Amino acid sequence: MPPRYFEIIITGRQLAALVAGVALAIVVAFALGAGVRLTKPRDAVAVAAVAPTAVWQPTPVLEPTPQTTPEPTPATAAAPAPPTPPRPAATQAPRTAPVAAAKPGRWVQVAALGTRKQADGARTRVMALGFTSKQVVVEAAEGKFRVRVGPFPDGESAGRVAARLRAEGFGGSFVVKQGE
Repeated sequence: MPPRYFEIIITGRQLAALVAGVALAIVVAFALGAGVRLTKPRDAVAVAAVAPTAVWQPTPVLEPTPQTTPEPTPATAAAPAPPTPPRPAATQAPRTAPVAAAKPGRWVQVAALGTRKQADGARTRVMALGFTSKQVVVEAAEGKFRVRVGPFPDGESAGRVAARLRAEGFGGSFVVKQGE
C-alpha cells in the first residue's frame, strides 16, 4: 500500500483566527495566575495573627584585642620570655545581613515581622526579585524584625523601588530615612 500524504491548507483568515486564539489563551492563563496571586494573604495580615513566642537577641560580636609584645631591651635580651598560651579564637555567629544603620541614605522598609524566620523568608523573597544580599537587610528593633532594602542616594529612587516592591506583593513597603 503506498504511503498517504495529507495537505493542510489554511487561509489568511483561518491563520489570523488561530493566532488570535493562542494569544487569547495566553492572556486568560496570565489573568488566572494573577488572580491566584491576589488571593494570597499579605504578610501584614499573617503577622497580626501570629504572636511572637520568643524575642531574638543578636549575639554580641567579640572582637579580639591585639596582643603586643614589648621589644626586648639589651638588659633583658638574655632572659627568655615566657611562652604565651594560645588564645582560643572568638566565635562569632554568622550574620544574615549587614546592619542598615551603618550606611547613610534612604531605605525602603519592606516588612516588620514578629519572628526572625518570617523576616528571613521575606528577605529571601525580596532577593528573588533581583536585589543582592548586601542590599536587603534584617534589623531587630522593638520586638520586630524589619526587612529593609537600600541604601538609596535620594528619596526619588527609593520611592521607585518602594512602588516596585508594592507591585510585587509587598503592599506595606515605604521609604524611611536612616535611623527611623
